[in-house]
Amino acid sequence: MMSIEKYNLVAYPYTFEYYHIMTKQNKNPDMKYLLTLAFGAVCISFAPVFVKYLYQQDMGPVAIAFWRTFLGACVLFGWGWITGRQMILSWVVLKWAIVAGFLFYLDLFSWHYSIIYVGAGMATILANTQVFATAILGYFLFKERLSLKFFISAITAIFGIVILVGIGSEIEFTSGYIKGIILGLLTGLFYAHYIITLKHAGQKKECPGFICLMAWASLSTAIFFGITMLVSETVCFPSGYQAWLLVIGLGISVQAVGWRAISKTLPNLPASHSGLILLLQPVLATLWGYLLFDEYLLLPQIAGAVITLSAIYVGTISKKKAA
Repeated sequence: MMSIEKYNLVAYPYTFEYYHIMTKQNKNPDMKYLLTLAFGAVCISFAPVFVKYLYQQDMGPVAIAFWRTFLGACVLFGWGWITGRQMILSWVVLKWAIVAGFLFYLDLFSWHYSIIYVGAGMATILANTQVFATAILGYFLFKERLSLKFFISAITAIFGIVILVGIGSEIEFTSGYIKGIILGLLTGLFYAHYIITLKHAGQKKECPGFICLMAWASLSTAIFFGITMLVSETVCFPSGYQAWLLVIGLGISVQAVGWRAISKTLPNLPASHSGLILLLQPVLATLWGYLLFDEYLLLPQIAGAVITLSAIYVGTISKKKAA
């Protein structure tokens, strides 16, 4: 049985967050693991790009999230059945998968709207602050000790965020901009709870495996988004082949392939390597926003982004093992 604690899930919304594994990691990682992890980080860095392009195709953030999680769940279920894995959950685990699905629903809901309000790069950087929320939850729920370095990095990250969002600068704090910042930070908080819930579900002896758990969690998320979509959205289906290609690309490359590449390699890499490589995701998301949507950060904001990402990196490698 492969439980969730065997994986070092990462912080990148759109599919998988950073969580320290408790197993011994290879101090001299194979290059193939590093390259596979980098490939996964690149895949998920395109998540906000898909969201923005689909939004330009008149699809709302809720409908986009529905198709991402629904198609992702289909791929995961298919993947599990083809490889001969058990894909049926007992009620003991299924109820936690449903809770995880609801938390991921809150996470994607917040993140997608944050992307619309403040752009791909800033929304993704803010969401990555989940590293600190996850660690704090781990301390209270699993007695995982936190080092002094972790608290210093958390305070530094707050300072970086203040600079990043433009407090005290010439940036105009419109209602939409403020909503985007708040939703970006809520994304990290919701995702931290999502990861903790998955960890708890994966530790159940009845859990048949990680792919099965993720497939059911994704399906649960899709159901929550489907209900919301029918109530709130006017466009529920992609219109035209371009929109269909975009939702299929989002569901497969981000929700399934990117996650698989990351989850497969993290147990084989030390946190110092994986944490650094996974920072490709917010950095590339910011780059794609600049190149594709003419989104840009002012020089002080770039400095804030560098400070925040550096603090996130230190935070991911500074948590002590559980007591």
